[in-house]
Amino acid sequence: MKIARLFLVALAGVLLIVLGFGLAQVREVSAPVANAQAPVTPAQGAVGAPPYGFADVVEKVDPAVVSITALSVGNNDDQGEGDGQEQQMPQSPFGNPFEFFFGMPHPNMPRGQKPVQESGGSGFIISSDGYILTNNHVVKGAEKVTVTLSDDSEYTAAVVGTDEETDVALIKVDGKNLPTVPMGDSDAMRPGDFVLAIGNPLMYRHTVTMGVISAKGRRLSASALDDFLQTDAAINFGNSGGPLINTRGEVIGINTAITRNDGMGRMVEGIGFAIPINMVKAMIEPLKKDHRIARGYLGVKVGPLDKDAKAYLKQKYGVEVKGGAVVQSVESDQPAAKAGLEKGDIITAVEGVELKDSSELVHKVSGYPPKKTITIDVLRDGSKKKFNVTLGDRAKGLSSEGESGQENNGQEKEAKLGIRVQEITRQARMMYRIPDDVKGVLVVSVDPQTNAFAKGIREGAIISEINGKAVANVDEYKKAVSGVKKGDAVSVYLQDDMGGRYVYFRAD
Repeated sequence: MKIARLFLVALAGVLLIVLGFGLAQVREVSAPVANAQAPVTPAQGAVGAPPYGFADVVEKVDPAVVSITALSVGNNDDQGEGDGQEQQMPQSPFGNPFEFFFGMPHPNMPRGQKPVQESGGSGFIISSDGYILTNNHVVKGAEKVTVTLSDDSEYTAAVVGTDEETDVALIKVDGKNLPTVPMGDSDAMRPGDFVLAIGNPLMYRHTVTMGVISAKGRRLSASALDDFLQTDAAINFGNSGGPLINTRGEVIGINTAITRNDGMGRMVEGIGFAIPINMVKAMIEPLKKDHRIARGYLGVKVGPLDKDAKAYLKQKYGVEVKGGAVVQSVESDQPAAKAGLEKGDIITAVEGVELKDSSELVHKVSGYPPKKTITIDVLRDGSKKKFNVTLGDRAKGLSSEGESGQENNGQEKEAKLGIRVQEITRQARMMYRIPDDVKGVLVVSVDPQTNAFAKGIREGAIISEINGKAVANVDEYKKAVSGVKKGDAVSVYLQDDMGGRYVYFRAD
């Protein structure tokens, strides 16, 4: 009996062990199934990559992405005395961030006939009745614009409105029930967020690339309105005007520019730029109604209020300033001068809203229409003052700015070299840390669509020689460039942070 009892106890123990092992296996198998059915909810605003990519998002957005072909008729003034068939081919686009689409004259053009140039880009439909957003440089100067949808249907588009300063264009096709893409919130995007670019690079239609937001608030040109999103999503020639979307399938930017090399000619990759869609949203209705964007204008040149300036104000006047813009100069007969603003004033608020920095001042003022009267808070010699300023038109103001402004000395230099200059003032020497023994003229802006920009000439550089002729002031500079014609080779001796060097390029 004892043996039988011991046998039964042992048998029961073995059964318990086997049962326990089986239950453990069941738990290990079933646990992942339970977890898969109850995913963790991401934090608000955070969007991760789905297990199998973003195919569903692309499938939803892609029908609203279009291919744009623009035909423009030029002149054949550059044609020589030959047989009329040789055409000047475009310069290499590498290094010019805005050379973002292909275009070249048709070959074998009969003598005397104006050459036809065909260029291409991308765009996206924002309304079912056919309004499309793209870049201004995609359709600029075009006599015929053709839009091709993903189903190969073609439409002739009309250019509704353009804004050259931000490089935005609104075009329209006659369509009904067209696919559209929603617009998102570019302000909500953070560096590291996933983004997708859809467009037509190198004529490969509806190409999708993925990356992240690399940075925000980038500037590419002398325009104070530059506020680009930087991304490493692969963008190439032909993507221009196409959408940069978030992982919810909303447009958060218009792909606009790329950087291929730095000022020293070193090749780079993964640096693309898009116009934030929040900036574009406010432009759509004015483009429809007025065909242009009219922006407010003060008529001042401003600089940053840095920590040293704040320390100076506190030491001298006992005043603590959080943010603002230092007025470097005031244009005569412009709104700020008429209202009583002076050089040295510190603008701290617009319409009661405090400024963070000088760039915010430009964006705020530009957001108001011309002829609107706004209130500006100013700190002058430690005392607070208020001024009522009736704004001018930014486009007209910039075109008439004198030597102290960002746009300077007429249009003749822009047509030749794309470079605008001013005298080297004492303030300029302090701002750009220019040694006293350096002579020449100060570069205040460079047209991003010129060969000078592509060769690395930037704001803040000093030009002391043009085509072997020394230039010590603006008058000498004007004389040196007066004989330069389109297509001429130009030699410039440049002095900047990288030292002195010769830069060679073709005049545009």
